[in-house]
Amino acid sequence: ALLEALKDENADVRSYAAKALGQIGDKSVVPALLEALKDENADVRSYAAKALGQIGDKSVVPALLEALKDENADVRSYAAIALGSMALNGISDASAVPALIQALKDEDKDVRSNATWALGDIGDASAVPALLEALKDEDKDVRKAAAEALGDIGDASAVPALIQALKDEDK
Repeated sequence: ALLEALKDENADVRSYAAKALGQIGDKSVVPALLEALKDENADVRSYAAKALGQIGDKSVVPALLEALKDENADVRSYAAIALGSMALNGISDASAVPALIQALKDEDKDVRSNATWALGDIGDASAVPALLEALKDEDKDVRKAAAEALGDIGDASAVPALIQALKDEDK
């Protein structure tokens, strides 16, 4: 029934079907969610991206990397969240690191923040230089995420910048 709901004419129905499928976590629905990632409605694409991250099948990484380039900021943000979720569930993919580093330059602060969290979740030390730059972001949530991501990665070269971040105007 949920797979059929992904094809409903109402975008809200399609969105919540994608959300429910992600919560169920059955890998057999991955092809349908990949199709939903191409939906005309940004909410449907966002929920499909999140659901794919919850299901955690490594084969979806290329589609999520493509979603990081979506025209809609929410879709880009949910794609970053999905890549981080997969890493937290033991499905880390270092191939996502360059695209997430690129997402740190996104115009949308939520995309930057979620990309920063995802880089911390993946834990690849090659992201440290970009995360050090993110410590200087204009948005406090991005700076906070960068500090936590650097801590998660645990690269000692970040210590001086983290000490400097203790002087940030935001607590």
